[in-house]
Amino acid sequence: MQAAVSCVSIYRWETSVPSRKCRSLALVGWLSVAVYPAIAAEVDLDSAIRQTLAQHPALLAEGLAVAALERQAELEGLPPPLTFGADLENFGGTGSLSGIRSAEATLRMGQVYELGGKRAARQALGLADVDRQLHAVQQRRLDLATETTRRYIAVAGAQHELALALQQTALALETEAAVRQRVERGVAAEADQSLAQIAVVRAELAQEHAEHQLASAQFALAALWGATRPIAIEVFGDFLTLPEMPDFEVLTDRLSTAPEAVAYILEGERLMADRAVASASAHPDISVSLGVRRLEAVNDQAMVFSVAVPFGSKARSNLAVARNDAQSSALDARQQAANLEARQLLFARLQQLGHAHTEFAALSERMIPAAERGLALTQTGYDNARYSILQLTQAQAVLLQLQHERLSAAARYHLLLAEIERSTAVLGDTP
Repeated sequence: MQAAVSCVSIYRWETSVPSRKCRSLALVGWLSVAVYPAIAAEVDLDSAIRQTLAQHPALLAEGLAVAALERQAELEGLPPPLTFGADLENFGGTGSLSGIRSAEATLRMGQVYELGGKRAARQALGLADVDRQLHAVQQRRLDLATETTRRYIAVAGAQHELALALQQTALALETEAAVRQRVERGVAAEADQSLAQIAVVRAELAQEHAEHQLASAQFALAALWGATRPIAIEVFGDFLTLPEMPDFEVLTDRLSTAPEAVAYILEGERLMADRAVASASAHPDISVSLGVRRLEAVNDQAMVFSVAVPFGSKARSNLAVARNDAQSSALDARQQAANLEARQLLFARLQQLGHAHTEFAALSERMIPAAERGLALTQTGYDNARYSILQLTQAQAVLLQLQHERLSAAARYHLLLAEIERSTAVLGDTP
């Protein structure tokens, strides 16, 4: 998976990674005085994904499920076991059959001989289940890689939001100081100072909220690595640079090899293996036993041999095969419906991606520059007593809102791109 945000620096309470001096950004000073002890280590997105895949317990559970199915396949491949039995007849009766004088004791050994390739069919079915579970492991890997990317993007966005909040707080404090000086010189009303102070409080509250949002995003990302306590993470990378939009036709070509499409193929192979088991059951098994009988009345022994063959296997096999054929037809129909839905959903996401790109470009190239020019003119007008403090704070608020909207558009673009990459991924793409 690719993302415009490419590197992250992690501060942990405890880590075995050697300490390294971090390249500074605007927020490094704030992060260095966080309430948690800090040990620095740089991790890019690929490394973050590898950490998740190496440490997340869900993958351990899926791997153990594979091992269980492998043992089950081995079990299904074993032949029917030998049976040993004993019979005691004609004892404890009346007259000449009283006691054990006329007893007949038999010791026998039996074996069921499977016909029609039942054993091989069962083993093939077990191996098909193993293949499906191995595929489920790969799907879970992709899901965790995508979730890591989402949370990575959330940290990047939250950090930019905090930087914007810090900038707004600094601007509000600067404005409040300028207004106070104007009030002291008698060129501005005292009410202006109250409005400026309110703007400072609002900026401080927004900053405090941004700090909490960043802390939550950091912990959410670190939790994928097994962290149980908060970890401060600083993302390095150009969050405001959007990767190119992918081509719809190229992506649709990848849908046929996407994990969900492969899952249908594997399910079809399992149904075929199950059908082979059902077809093989048409051949009845033969139960054979051989033993020795003790005839107490005549003080002799004799051999005992028996054969048993069940009837009605063909009818049961036909019903099982018909059931399996119906399931296979239903699977084909579901696969066709899923293919249509996947194509439609991919197109819809690409439309949303295009809108996010257009919105980001409009904000970056037209709206924010216009708001910056408007704020500069308003600031000059306020300094020359042509504009009021309300007009100044309104111009500041407009610029701030547009900057927030640009961050939101960038985050939506990165997240939509991650979703598109997940839906068209090829197994093995993850680290």
